[in-house]
Formats: sequence, structure tokens, C-alpha cells
Amino acid sequence: MVLPQVKDIQTNNDISPSLFSADKISIQSIAKSHSDEDFFPTNNHSSLSLSWTIGMNYNVPLLNLSINGKTRYFYAAGNVGMIGTGSGKTQTLLQGHISNIVSAAVSHDKQWLVTAESIPEIFLIVWNTYTLKPVKYLTNIHNIGIIRVYISHDGKLISILTEIPNQHIILWRWSNNDVNPIVLPIIPTVCERQSWFTMIEDRSYFCTTGIDSVVFYSNIKIPNKDSDHVKLEIHSNIQRNIGQRISPIIFCYMIPGKCEAVIITSNGNE
Repeated sequence: MVLPQVKDIQTNNDISPSLFSADKISIQSIAKSHSDEDFFPTNNHSSLSLSWTIGMNYNVPLLNLSINGKTRYFYAAGNVGMIGTGSGKTQTLLQGHISNIVSAAVSHDKQWLVTAESIPEIFLIVWNTYTLKPVKYLTNIHNIGIIRVYISHDGKLISILTEIPNQHIILWRWSNNDVNPIVLPIIPTVCERQSWFTMIEDRSYFCTTGIDSVVFYSNIKIPNKDSDHVKLEIHSNIQRNIGQRISPIIFCYMIPGKCEAVIITSNGNE
């Protein structure tokens, strides 16, 4: 078997150790001159090849990949990504992860899919859903793990929320061959663990949410990698302070052009 050529391997040496103390992030591209299956085997004809799966990872949502009137959807089953069709009679296997897929996201045009696992040697893969091939992968993101990945509306920016301790957001302009992902300031330890995040489409604001807290990130200028100017606004004990029974915050919508946001809890309160 001929291994694929690996090119554009770089590390984020420009990132300040005070902001990012984990192993160096490694970005790798798969050269198109070699078969992707050599590195990401999708059709192994051995006696142990995988041809069909049953079940799904409950913590990874079903993603709509439908285009041109054709129903397609993505879900994860263990360490394998699955693309199914409306008939339910076919499955396309996306294989390449060595541990369970914990998060996935798709671009608005349904072309770019990102999947991620959460182990110390974290493996994040970008797939082209039109060709069903992997395009790039990112490793050594964090020394503990990740919680969630997100991809921008245009599919050009991937965001990653890492685990505690030293929890932070990593921004990767993967489509621009960006070899130095941007690491936003570490979420202060006085704040509870953040479990969800999103951004507005001009990418100037991000927010993360915990059980009863929201952290807003402003003054973000991409591709400027100077994270020293990023402002963090922390709101803790939101429900407790208004005497409301605490239910986990599951969603936050930032209203574009206004310093306002709407949060939704698991019991439907706003």
C-alpha cells in the first residue's frame, strides 16, 4: 500500500505559550495525487470490512445534507461517520477516526463537513460531501479533548471549543491554507465549564454558554492573530440572580448590530 503524500505540515509556533500550552497543533493536507483510501480506508475488502451499521451517537446531532431535492443526512456511529439517503437503503461510510466522534458540523451549502473526536491526540477531519472524500485534518488540538466544533455559514472558518482545564476557542481558516490557527484567550477559571458556543456571521462576536453562564467574545478581527485585544464579557449565575430555577442554558442567539442576546434553557425559558 502506497501511503499518501503529506504536505503543508506546520505548527502554531506563533501562538503565545501563555495562551496555549498544549501540544503544537498540526495541520495536514492529503495530496490529490494519491488515493484518499490509503489513509482513510472506506472500502476495505478484508474479511473484517464494515459494510453496514446500526445505531448512532446520541450526543452528535443529525445533520441535513440534502441538496438539489435529494435527501441526504449525516450521523455518527461510534468512530464512523454515516451519510444516509431518504430511502434508508444505502449508507456511505466516512472512516478515519480512531475514537468515537463527539461533534460534527456542516456548511450552509452542505459541501463541507467537519467531524471530531475527543482524545489527547484529537483528530479533526474536513470532508467534501460532494465527493465523499477527506480534504484536511487537524491534530494535537488540546491535551485533554474538545467539546464542540462549528463551521461558518460560508464553510471557510472552523471553530473548536476545547475541554477544561485551559478551556478556550480555536479558530481555523482551513480553506485559506492557514497554518496558524487563532487561539482566543483562555476562559477564566472563575467561570464554570462552557459546553456550547456560536458566532454571528460577520465573525466579530462569539459566545459560549455553561449551565448558568454566558461568555461573550468581542473585538475579534480575523485574520488578525493578536488575541490580546479580544474582550471577554462574563455573565455568571444568570438565573440564580433573578430568582429563577436553574435549568441548563442550551442556546444563545446574538442579535446582529445590537448589544443584545437571547438565551434559551432546557425547560424552554428565555
